[in-house]
Amino acid sequence: MTAKYLQILRDLSRRVDAMQPGDALPSEEELAREFSASPMTVRRALTILLDAKRIVGVRGRGTFVAPRAIRRSMTLGSFTDTMQATGRIPRAEVLGMSMEAAGAGAADLLGIAADEQVYRIRRLRFGDDTPVGIDRTLLAAERFPGLLGHDLTGSLYALLREQYGVAVQRASSTISAVLPEAEDREGLRLGTGVPCLSVRGIASDDESRVVEVTDSTYRGDLYSLRVDHSAAPDTVDG
Repeated sequence: MTAKYLQILRDLSRRVDAMQPGDALPSEEELAREFSASPMTVRRALTILLDAKRIVGVRGRGTFVAPRAIRRSMTLGSFTDTMQATGRIPRAEVLGMSMEAAGAGAADLLGIAADEQVYRIRRLRFGDDTPVGIDRTLLAAERFPGLLGHDLTGSLYALLREQYGVAVQRASSTISAVLPEAEDREGLRLGTGVPCLSVRGIASDDESRVVEVTDSTYRGDLYSLRVDHSAAPDTVDG
């Protein structure tokens, strides 16, 4: 049975998505009456949204919807981690999956022979009930036998770690702006002309073997990516 505060969190999260930045939420006492819950339980759900910066509290005035964005720092972590950090409940819908010969392009990315088999998995990713991205993932079938028989609606990284003992230790990402194809636009519930972020992520294990390659399309109206930079030792201004 889902904990009461998670039920409240899910409902409030959907409500915040439907509101405009600056709109006021009901008071803690009003929410407690609405959900037939204690103020402490309501406060627990509100705290998650506050920590995720999806709402802001103004002393003496109340709680308001914050500027809307799902901000992901480009550090090692799964989509599931990102959604949970923003106070959203993650889930995925599998749109398609297949096993086929790699071909030259996929083989080069995964470091395998062109005639070896690969899995291709396409998933629509949600934060609560809002579609925020589409993932197209490529994995070597020999390394993960029976993968397509598992539940693929949760964290793929967790599945690979728990079922196959393979942990992602590093990843590289290439980011660009795109206008989504009609198929992706429909799945993401976007109008014509709304830009998206395209991210190719290549994840490797501790032996530098490529674990998976994912091409993601994220909604540009909801998603932002944060990249932190630091100077390398002994660099020279140029």
